[in-house]
Amino acid sequence: MIINIVIKAVFALLSFTHSDVIVLETAALHAEPSYAKWGKLAMQETSKAYSDASIVNYKYEGRKKLPNGESEESFVLLLNKDAKQIAIRVTIKVSTDTDKLINVNLKELNDGI
Repeated sequence: MIINIVIKAVFALLSFTHSDVIVLETAALHAEPSYAKWGKLAMQETSKAYSDASIVNYKYEGRKKLPNGESEESFVLLLNKDAKQIAIRVTIKVSTDTDKLINVNLKELNDGI
């Protein structure tokens, strides 16, 4: 009788422990990268500027620290427009302390991605 109770208790504890691990793994799988909101903004601004083109690829180039407490997020987006591909570099300047937008710059690249 006591053995049955102990076995049930052990299985119950194992099931609780295992479910916590699954929840943590699931949360880790669905976590957004730190640049996600700036990537969305890069796509929105590119879509506005090139409304007659479609975005077909997206590459995050990285974050660069700038003086005066600023950072710059850099992306390259590949667009299809009139059966041609256009590469656009989007740089987004952000206040590092407040994570607020300072400005967005779009530049067409001649050499693609």
